[in-house]
Amino acid sequence: MSLLAFELYKIFKQKGIYLTLIVMLGMSYFSLGYPFQSDLEKEVYKSWEGPITEEKVRLAVGENAELMKKLEERRRSGGDEFKPEDIYSERELIQLRVYQKIMLSQTIETNATEKINRIENENNAAGRMEKQMLEQLELAPLQYHTGPAQIVGFVEFGSFVVLGVMLLFGLSPIYSREYSSGVDHYIFSSRKGRRELVWAKLGASVIYTFFIVAAWETFSLVLNMMRHGNQGWGTSLQLFTQHTEAPYAGSPYGISLLNYHFLQLSIHFVGAIGLALMIVFISSVSKSSLITFFAGSFIFFAPIMLEGVQPIRTVLAFSYSSILRVQFLFEAFSVVNVLGYPVMYPIFAVVVVVVTSLLFISIVFRIMKHREVMA
Repeated sequence: MSLLAFELYKIFKQKGIYLTLIVMLGMSYFSLGYPFQSDLEKEVYKSWEGPITEEKVRLAVGENAELMKKLEERRRSGGDEFKPEDIYSERELIQLRVYQKIMLSQTIETNATEKINRIENENNAAGRMEKQMLEQLELAPLQYHTGPAQIVGFVEFGSFVVLGVMLLFGLSPIYSREYSSGVDHYIFSSRKGRRELVWAKLGASVIYTFFIVAAWETFSLVLNMMRHGNQGWGTSLQLFTQHTEAPYAGSPYGISLLNYHFLQLSIHFVGAIGLALMIVFISSVSKSSLITFFAGSFIFFAPIMLEGVQPIRTVLAFSYSSILRVQFLFEAFSVVNVLGYPVMYPIFAVVVVVVTSLLFISIVFRIMKHREVMA
């Protein structure tokens, strides 16, 4: 058996990772709930699908205003403590969402035009870059897209937690277990093969990471396509909504949900490999799997709990948990100035992960070399 195969066997023979994966995906199943019937939603969308014209916007504004009268009447008669479901039928709630998307498209185009005019005279690279992106921005025709939207949204609201927990459980013992069991004495008693062993552990970690990403992506694709269908991947990113929020409404990236999801998955996977290598590094310097687990958990979850702290918000934006969620990288035109040149957030985030990962790999090799000398 090769070293890589043996390291993979040691990771995948841990029964706890399968139970943890089932529990995490089970929790995700309930978090992916959706309030509307798929057939009814498709029926409502069908009346409004196609290019978003001025006439459609005018009709949507008028019909939205009519439905909002119900809300005003209820407030006048019964106060503010009620849910929308108490006032509107399911069809009306879906109609409101469709009207809001149509009105949102007009707002997006208006805001883009105003921003182009504002930065017209800015004589800097970032301004020119943003202006060019906004000028090329063109919204795709409206279509039913709940399936793709739920798949894209799962990365932001569920998959990164599944991934983080699974990597912490699966990789925390990768070196620590051997230190605590005394196997390291045999590993370091021979000069031959130690470098190969490090590569085997790193390779096994990357393969395990791919397995976890593939597992949650397959789960999300199958579940959401069964529930909502596969239509709507051509929808513009700007029209994606999560509940009532439109996080990408101000984004200058003129891409479809399909193209965005490919970018989203790619950046998520790069971040996942970075997190895995960070855990391997901590395990290489810790004799306790428990210490590795808690140290890795702190690095992963602390930025989530501290993301509201304004002074350190920019730094936390490039933490593992933030990069794995991807959304903040594409919400707006955001750049980091590197030697006078604007580097867009998605590119900068990938560079940060690659550089830190190479640093962790280098340190792990140095640690193993030092232990070789001391053996």
